[in-house]
Amino acid sequence: MRRFASATVVMAMATALFPIPATPAHAEPEGGAAEPLIVERITPDAVSEDSTLRVTGEVANTTSESINEVTVRIRYSRHPFTVRDELDGFASGQGWQPDAPGPDEEVAEELSPGSSQEYSLSVPVEDLGLRSYGVYPLVVEAVDGDGGVVGAQYTFLPYTGEDDDTPSVDLAWVWPLMERPQRADEDTFLSGGLDGSVTEEGRLGRLLAAGAQTPLSFDAGDEDLAEVLGLEASPEESPDDATDEETARPLPTEEATGDEDEEDDDDQEAPERPARTEGVPVTWAVDPSTLDDILRMAVDDHEVVEDVLAVPAEDEPERYEAEASEAAQVWLREARRVLAADTVVAAPYANADLVALVRNGMESDAETSLRIGQEAVLRALELEADRSFALPPNGLMDEDVHALLASHGATRFLLAEDAMPPASWLSTTPGAQAPLPDPKDGSDEESFALVADAAITDVLSMPTWEPGQTALALQRFAAETAMIAGESAGDDRVVIASPLPGWNPSPEFAQGVLAASEDLPWLSPERLDTVEPPAPEERENTRRGLTYPDRAYGEELSSTYLDQVEDVRRDVRLFNSILVEDEDPFRPALLRLESAYWREEEALAGATRSLVAAALQDRMHDVRIIPGEPVTLASRTGTTGILVANDLEDETVHVHLSVFSENSERLSVGEYTHSFEIEPGAKTTVYVPLSARINGRTVLNVSLQNAEGEPISSQDTEIPVNATGLGTQALMISGIGLLILVAALAPRALRKWVRRQARPGASAPGTTEAEGDATPTAEGSGVEGDAANPEEEAREDASEEGTGDTPATDSSDPGDGDPDPGRGSAAVPERNSAERDSGGTGK
Repeated sequence: MRRFASATVVMAMATALFPIPATPAHAEPEGGAAEPLIVERITPDAVSEDSTLRVTGEVANTTSESINEVTVRIRYSRHPFTVRDELDGFASGQGWQPDAPGPDEEVAEELSPGSSQEYSLSVPVEDLGLRSYGVYPLVVEAVDGDGGVVGAQYTFLPYTGEDDDTPSVDLAWVWPLMERPQRADEDTFLSGGLDGSVTEEGRLGRLLAAGAQTPLSFDAGDEDLAEVLGLEASPEESPDDATDEETARPLPTEEATGDEDEEDDDDQEAPERPARTEGVPVTWAVDPSTLDDILRMAVDDHEVVEDVLAVPAEDEPERYEAEASEAAQVWLREARRVLAADTVVAAPYANADLVALVRNGMESDAETSLRIGQEAVLRALELEADRSFALPPNGLMDEDVHALLASHGATRFLLAEDAMPPASWLSTTPGAQAPLPDPKDGSDEESFALVADAAITDVLSMPTWEPGQTALALQRFAAETAMIAGESAGDDRVVIASPLPGWNPSPEFAQGVLAASEDLPWLSPERLDTVEPPAPEERENTRRGLTYPDRAYGEELSSTYLDQVEDVRRDVRLFNSILVEDEDPFRPALLRLESAYWREEEALAGATRSLVAAALQDRMHDVRIIPGEPVTLASRTGTTGILVANDLEDETVHVHLSVFSENSERLSVGEYTHSFEIEPGAKTTVYVPLSARINGRTVLNVSLQNAEGEPISSQDTEIPVNATGLGTQALMISGIGLLILVAALAPRALRKWVRRQARPGASAPGTTEAEGDATPTAEGSGVEGDAANPEEEAREDASEEGTGDTPATDSSDPGDGDPDPGRGSAAVPERNSAERDSGGTGK
């Protein structure tokens, strides 16, 4: 490298040696191609008369042919930029080209394809001939032996001047800790990305560490983090519920600040503001939904959807169970420690699209997003967000949202520059403070805007992950702030640096901009909560009034989409109507569906809405009628039991049971218990009396309703009832059968009795008492009637079946009129001993 001479003659000769291209020499590589020239470091960020400028980096051959005599050189201008708008044109390569040559170095005689070579250029600043404080254009380029440009980078050189009278400007930081909604319902995460984001290498982990500006420990160690953080609370707890004493300090209540304490409170001094002991003060801008998601992930196991957009809408996506995240627990531990030293401001819960909600008549949701947002911050961080700050989505609001935020105690509104643009006549950068009109709510509190600088926001959004990008972004940040400080716009201006919510800088850049805020001589770090509104006598019309840009209307959540959310809300209201406690467990899920993040994520918003609706239906189905067997009525009246179950894990429900007959003329329903409560996981049986008027099959329609009679299920449970009247008919049939049996057996019994009277052994008129007594009787034998002689009984039965009432004859005289002595012998039993002794005949 050869030393750069300051003489005019040498300058002229150098100009001739290094021709200036008429068109931009550098264009962004396409398709992710590597840069041929990389600037890895420029030191110092701001040069003074006594400094030495050093530029280091690497030049690479990204072509397919060798490059000969590669030289890296610097071009610059001795004339600083006059207005900030010139920075954009120069950075793009489309602006004016500097013509002063600087140092150069030949890095390679031949650079083969794919090879690279490091370079290092340095020059005393006094040799550059810079005249005064300002920002100067600087080009670092590589050329070949023919003067063709191999690659170039356009950057900036802030110069503080020769004296110590450097202008200054106050810079206040808003440091975001925000992520788009990560859950559908309370237990279902849309991806596993949040678990990686809170690690040391993850986005939220890096932002926390950079903003803390002090070493953090992302190691869990041996301590029980769940116990340390007080994470024993149920993960199902709704943000609308009172905060658990074990998880967060309670919100102040009217009872806690009664009249008896007012006098003591007046004597006490206001609580001290958080005090950072080292580094640049930052104001942490948090999305309460993000903190809620991290807290839920840290508390207990949860479900994670594999890829919510990879399956058709009608199919159920794949899920897996994830354990409680130790990384989330560590992040919460460090966040509670770090954020307690600074001011914390909260966006609406899930960054709800306030303007769209108010415009579509959903003011209650807008109100709720502010209320439960404060509760979520307290629950996760164990500290309260500063209620005097309001952070509307995208930094934009209209008059209605202004009134809404003011009604919740906000007096300082963090806005984007589009919301209050600089006045057209103004050529310098106005301060961040700007007066706001009185809000529509009639609040007496004076409110004012704190407007973020749009150009700084753009600089902070520059790419910083590829080689050399961080160095260029840091130089641009220094240039922008130096230009603001150098404007003749008076003293005591405050500029706000506010990155976008999804800011994802490299660690080097995030740490570098905070270090630059403290090291650059024209910057003075300022706490945002100490910025006062402009005094009335100092107010100038430097900004236009509160503006809601026309383009913002088209970017809002559409009425069609919000109508679809409203459909889900109706089912949520129905579910809430059966809960005994005043709970609203799906309210956070609805607010997540109303997030401004979904403006550019329509497909993901629709898939998330479907998941919420499905989870809601599952919870509704947990309160159910357990179907029983078909009912058979054996008589005209009866009772059936209907089993109702509450399978919800945490909520007690109060339901109304409705039972009606499909055909009331056949079957009517009597009085039964209509309304009752069921504890979580419990079942109860309701007994319903039934009365059948006509035999046949009928259906009972059974449903569960809320107190207003609205069914909580789209389908009724049907119980078939078959009325047979079998009991009464059986008695009638049995009675008729008995009569028939009696009528059939009576003649036979009568014939038997007559036959007994006609038997020879029976007593007849004229028989002596002694003779009559000699005949065996039932009384003497121990049996009754014909049973005393079974042979005779058998003969009588055979006679009835065969010959009828044929009179029996005496078997002692076979020749006396009976041609068949065998028959007579069989029909007449043997005479007894008394008859044989008397000669065989009676007198």
